[in-house]
Amino acid sequence: MKFKFSIKTLAITSILSLGLLAPVHADDDETPLAEEMDVLSGSLKRLRKAETSAEKVELVHAAQKATIKSLQYSPMVFKDIKDEKEKAKATADYKRLIGLTYAKLCELEMAYLAGDEEKADEIKGELKDFKKDGHEKYTD
Repeated sequence: MKFKFSIKTLAITSILSLGLLAPVHADDDETPLAEEMDVLSGSLKRLRKAETSAEKVELVHAAQKATIKSLQYSPMVFKDIKDEKEKAKATADYKRLIGLTYAKLCELEMAYLAGDEEKADEIKGELKDFKKDGHEKYTD
C-alpha cells in the first residue's frame, strides 16, 4: 500500500498536531470562567473606541452573552471552601453579582439605544464597582 503525501495531508496533520499541543501550553489561570470574564472585560474596553451606537450595542451584547455563560462556572476559590453551607452562600452571592452585572449591561444597552452617553458613562462606572467587588471576593 502506497501512502500518497500531499500538501493537504500535511496541512491537516499540522493543524491537528497544533491542537494537541495547545492544552500543554495553556495558562493554568485561563479557566473557562476567566475566559468569559476576559470577553466581558474586553467588550467593555472596546466601547471606548466604538463610534456608533450600533457598534456599542453589539459590544454590550457580547458582554451580556459572556456574563450569562459565566454562570455555568464557579470561581476557583470555591474549591477551598470546605463548609457546604458557606459554599452555598458564596455561590448564591456569586450568582447575585453576575445577575446584577447582566441587569446593568441591559441598562447600558438601553442607554446606548437612547443615545444617552452620560447615562452610559454612569453605568460603566457601576459595572467597574461590580468588577472590583467580584474580584475582591472571588479571586486569589
